[in-house]
Amino acid sequence: MIKIRISGSDILFENEHYIAINKKAGWVVHQTLDPNRSNLFDALKSFIKQRDKLESSPYLTLHHRLDIDTSGIMIFGKTKDSNKVLADIFNNRLAKKIYHAICYYEGKDLMPEGLCEDFLKKEKHGKIEKMIRVKAGGQKTLTKYRILEENNHLKLIEFELVTGRMHQIRVQSALRGFPIVGDTLYGDNNINKKHHKNGQLLHATSFEFFDTLSKKTIKIDSKTPFLLNDIGSKKENRYTYVLFNKPYNVLCQFTKDNDLELALCDFNLPKEVYPVGRLDKDSEGLLLLTNDNDLKNKIASPKYNIDKTYLVQIENIPTSESLKILSRGIVIKDNYKTLPCIVRMIKDVDIPERRPPIRVRKKIPTCWLEIKIREGKNRQVRRMTAAIGHPTLRLIRVAIGDIKLEKSLLPGSHLSRFGPFTL
Repeated sequence: MIKIRISGSDILFENEHYIAINKKAGWVVHQTLDPNRSNLFDALKSFIKQRDKLESSPYLTLHHRLDIDTSGIMIFGKTKDSNKVLADIFNNRLAKKIYHAICYYEGKDLMPEGLCEDFLKKEKHGKIEKMIRVKAGGQKTLTKYRILEENNHLKLIEFELVTGRMHQIRVQSALRGFPIVGDTLYGDNNINKKHHKNGQLLHATSFEFFDTLSKKTIKIDSKTPFLLNDIGSKKENRYTYVLFNKPYNVLCQFTKDNDLELALCDFNLPKEVYPVGRLDKDSEGLLLLTNDNDLKNKIASPKYNIDKTYLVQIENIPTSESLKILSRGIVIKDNYKTLPCIVRMIKDVDIPERRPPIRVRKKIPTCWLEIKIREGKNRQVRRMTAAIGHPTLRLIRVAIGDIKLEKSLLPGSHLSRFGPFTL
């Protein structure tokens, strides 16, 4: 079960009246029958209360939802005035809502763009509610679509909602023979297994409306977290590779001692993959998880010369001589001398603030280093900077070989790729 923790990097837009969050796949939006299950609405309330140091829970309203495995833009009202505006927008379909999805289509006659028109109604299948197409008694449902990219039978498709029904995009695409990859309710289970997906690849990427409070048009965008070329279909794709942006204070393992801890099991990562190397609980950044043991061994061994690149914030400003000592190799714990590495000082670092922030001392300056090493002893980088008299305040891994931590991969999110995979 995922424990939702909101950070500043999850906020796509905020002003006096509205706040928009980039929902991750696997996040529940509302409270469920299980009162202990984490949900986005309560998590956002808690985040705002702590951030703004409020004595009581903030005012917050929500007039739409996304399915648990759908990611993207969720907009909340922060005031009673904005509550009325959002109610009118969703009741009267005044917003322009754009989604991206990866669909599967084997035919050759799918038009590059079109309008899906059906009459749909809810039907109970055991404990599950589905939308079905009917000739009479249903609600008119309209969705525009446009093919953006194609790769064999896979297609990246843009959908624009004209109406707003439950599961609208999922059911209408499936009815026309191009179901969303990973959709376990309306999709094709054989296709989902072929592509190792359990949860629809559907993302709310744009939300635009006219705000009657500010008399301005507000447009919110969220980059689609999946790429068409990352969804492989070749028979030789035996391995799974997951790029995960590990947040601060998360254990680099799938087990934990108590519910107060955060670990990899809290982030809806694919099954049967394991971390390549480790990041300490208080370190952040790129973590590669895979079931490819050969690649794991190559990355772990210094003889393959695979660099691990870190951004390191340290206390005080080191001298050029200190950096030379560090780069030549330095003795750390148990009289181990590190291998030569590449070290350089960086002036401009474009990364989000850590939550909670690092400790700051008014009389002690800090600076950032980029350090590339080819080994991975326990807490090695921290011990290296401490050995030259500059304790590490913040440590972020930004690359493993040629694999880089992209800005679009937000803390707590991941991308899956399928092999073979080389560095």
